[in-house]
Amino acid sequence: MKTIAYQQTNWTALEPLARDYYAELGNKNDAFHNHLVFGNTAYRITADGVLCGFFSLGISWDNGIMLCSFYLVPSERVYCVEIFRQIVKELHVQAAIPASNDDLFLSLAFERMHKVGTNFEMQAYHFTYGEPDRPAEFGADCIQPVPEEEYPEVDKLTKGQWAGSYGDPHYHFYKLVSDGETLGYGGIGRLRYNEQTADIGVFTLPPHRLHSVGRSLVIHLSRIALDQGLTPVTGCWYGNKESIPTLKSAGYRPENRLFYIRFMK
Repeated sequence: MKTIAYQQTNWTALEPLARDYYAELGNKNDAFHNHLVFGNTAYRITADGVLCGFFSLGISWDNGIMLCSFYLVPSERVYCVEIFRQIVKELHVQAAIPASNDDLFLSLAFERMHKVGTNFEMQAYHFTYGEPDRPAEFGADCIQPVPEEEYPEVDKLTKGQWAGSYGDPHYHFYKLVSDGETLGYGGIGRLRYNEQTADIGVFTLPPHRLHSVGRSLVIHLSRIALDQGLTPVTGCWYGNKESIPTLKSAGYRPENRLFYIRFMK
C-alpha cells in the first residue's frame, strides 16, 4: 500500500476535486448537504505525496468529531478501506453523515458501523424536481422579491432559516403576498461547486399554514430556477411531517436520504 497522509487545507485548493465529487453525485444534493461538506474543515489526502482525495470534519450531534464528506479519485479506491480506517482511527471520528447517492462514503461508513456494532438514524430527505400535478393555488403575481431592508425582519420571522445567506449574491429571496398581506417567504440558492442546481427553500408564516402557501411558493420558485436554466432541488428533515407532503404535492420526489451513522457506543 502507498504512504497515505492528510493535512488541513482550504476548499479553494480542492476545487477541481470538489467539482468531480458533485458531478459523481449527479449534482442532486441540496443546501444542507452542501453546507455540511463545505461549511466544515477541509483536509487533503495524498498517496505517496500526490493529491488523491479529501474529507471534511465537523461537530457531531453527540458533540464528537463527525466525518462530513470523504472522496477519493477512482484510481486510489483500491485502498479506500485502509484509508478510511486510518482517518477514523487517528482523528477519533465518532460519526459520519453520508448521503445515499454517495456510494463510496456511505458503504465505508456502514461497514465501519457494522464492525463496531453501533447504529444509525435517518437524518433527512433530498428531493429532486418533478412537475406538479395541478397548478399553484396562488398565482405567480403573488410572488415578489424581498427588498434588502426587509432581510432582518425575514430572518426573525423565519427563525433564522437562511441565516448567513442574506447579502450572499448566490441567494435571492421572495415573499408571497395576497391582498396586501405577506403569507410566507422563499429562497433560491446557488450551491458551491454545484452551480447547475438551485436549492429551493420556503417558510410559511404560522397563521397561514395548511392553506397551500408553501406549495405555491415551491412551484413558483422552481419555475424561476428552471427559467434560469437551473435544476431545482430541495430537502427537509426526515421527521418533518409538514414539509414532506407539501414538497410531494408540488411534484418533488424524495430520491435521496442522509444518514447519521455512529462509530461510538
